[in-house]
Amino acid sequence: MKGELLSSAFWRRRARRRAPRLTWRERLDGAIDATLLVAALAAIASLVAEYGFYLSASGRAAAHATQRAVLMLLVAQGAARLATATDRRAFLRAHRARALFLLVVLLHLVEPPLLRNLLVGFVPRRSLSVLASVYVIVTQLLVAVAVLPGLLVYSRRLTRSRVNPSLLILASFLVLVAAGTGLFLLPRATLAGIRPVDALFMATSAACVTGLTAVDPATTFTPLGRWVLLGLIQAGGLGIMFFTTFFSLFFARARSLRETASIQALLGEESLGRLKSTAAAVALTVMGVEALGAVALYVLLPGAAGPPGPGRAFFAAFHSVSAFCNAGFALWSENLAHPELRLHAPTLIVIMVLVTVGGVGFPVLVNLARFFRSRGRGLGARLSLHTRLVLITSPLLVAVGAAGLLVLERGPSFEGMAPGERVLTAIFHSVSARTAGFNTTDISGWGPAALFLICFLMWVGGSPASTAGGVKTTTLALALLNIRAIASGRNRVDLFRREVAPVAVDRAFSTVVLSLFVGSTALFVLLVTEEAGFQALLFEVVSALGTVGLSTGVTPSLTPAGKLVVTVLMLVGRVGLLGAVLALARTRRPQPYDYADEDVLVT
Repeated sequence: MKGELLSSAFWRRRARRRAPRLTWRERLDGAIDATLLVAALAAIASLVAEYGFYLSASGRAAAHATQRAVLMLLVAQGAARLATATDRRAFLRAHRARALFLLVVLLHLVEPPLLRNLLVGFVPRRSLSVLASVYVIVTQLLVAVAVLPGLLVYSRRLTRSRVNPSLLILASFLVLVAAGTGLFLLPRATLAGIRPVDALFMATSAACVTGLTAVDPATTFTPLGRWVLLGLIQAGGLGIMFFTTFFSLFFARARSLRETASIQALLGEESLGRLKSTAAAVALTVMGVEALGAVALYVLLPGAAGPPGPGRAFFAAFHSVSAFCNAGFALWSENLAHPELRLHAPTLIVIMVLVTVGGVGFPVLVNLARFFRSRGRGLGARLSLHTRLVLITSPLLVAVGAAGLLVLERGPSFEGMAPGERVLTAIFHSVSARTAGFNTTDISGWGPAALFLICFLMWVGGSPASTAGGVKTTTLALALLNIRAIASGRNRVDLFRREVAPVAVDRAFSTVVLSLFVGSTALFVLLVTEEAGFQALLFEVVSALGTVGLSTGVTPSLTPAGKLVVTVLMLVGRVGLLGAVLALARTRRPQPYDYADEDVLVT
């Protein structure tokens, strides 16, 4: 026994001696990375303290001193990296954006009035009284951007690690939900406070772009709380991993093959050579569509529906982002059932367009843009099988849903409407039920048949790699096509002269089975813990699992246990049913052998 211990100690010492020693540059890089993380945490703490709490004059001074120290530390680490670089010109060329940002920070630190004077040229003379506020905002933005390098370093390390990618995605949403919960609990985020379980519920609903509300956003949140809500919707709609990979792609140093592969899978891009251009196209598309939507809503919103001045601009931007991300949050207590909005066709059409564009998926948008660009140049680009399937399934579901609602809904929701208004309302709810969650009428007054049809649309949801949830349109299409193939005696799925990969068909059926199992389990738990009826709870479960947000009105009355169940459903629905299973399941190594086949009766 003693000899074994001595032997193991000998080999440990030998392994330590053989381990390569870090160079001074590597040690310096490690120290800088650790410093960046500390600076990022300090910057976040100072911003949260300043905007989330009611600080005294001395407290605000301490927060500003911390922010100034963070900026100084950021400039120091940039100078250290430049000083130790073997080729300084190449280093500056590779980090142009960061160098420009650090130059602005340095000018602000060395000569603060200079930055203030530069802002004078961009502020109208009649608005010079707000120049001090603009200067403070610019300073805070510099501090906020200073957070990125420290967080990016450690997020890239996680991306390059051997951690399951599905687990990383789940962990990113958990972090986002935890951050949102903490921000909602800040004293300045709500008008009269909020319970922790409600803060958790609202943060999960926003981060998972669901739209179910335990409290009324219009009367609960202050401007800070609404900004937090907007940030959670945007980050959750695109996904934390998208932001991480985007900044990693454009602002980080050399990437590993594993990291590049994760970016490729996230964007749905087949070619590694077009990866950077695809990421840029996705980012520009998101910003462009949301900006156009905000401008359209600002112009088209009825005067009585939104506040005047800057508040109207925020309303327009908020609902544009909420619609594109399929979140369904609105800053009116009645959602879009506000008397000035419920039948306002221009506003509703803009909302439907934003929901549709956000729900088709980034791969479809990129493929369509590439297809039309190549057609204009006479090139031979084609629409992918995935794009064709989405473009056929999505309009078909909207048409079937709208026609079904027109036929089935005979309740008070459609009373007093002209034929054109009935058609507009039916089309809007057919589009919104595909995970957007906006409503222009009281859903609780609808008949059972119409609610069942809405449940089906919510269960299907949008398309893969989009801001929408549900089992996805392609999953439904592949499952039905496989049933047709089995009925016709074929053992494969063919579509548009292409054979669908068997693994895609298996994933489709697995997703369908998982959704039914998870939904049934959650419904059973809610039937035990809640007093609401079966129909209302079933609607709530499907809405949460599909990250839709429509409700018959039972959400605020759920018990804390019921809210936690719905919270888990929203998280699982946003990550994806298969993604959640892959994140929590233990990966097994493939066996180097196969077992003998034996039939199992399936009837």
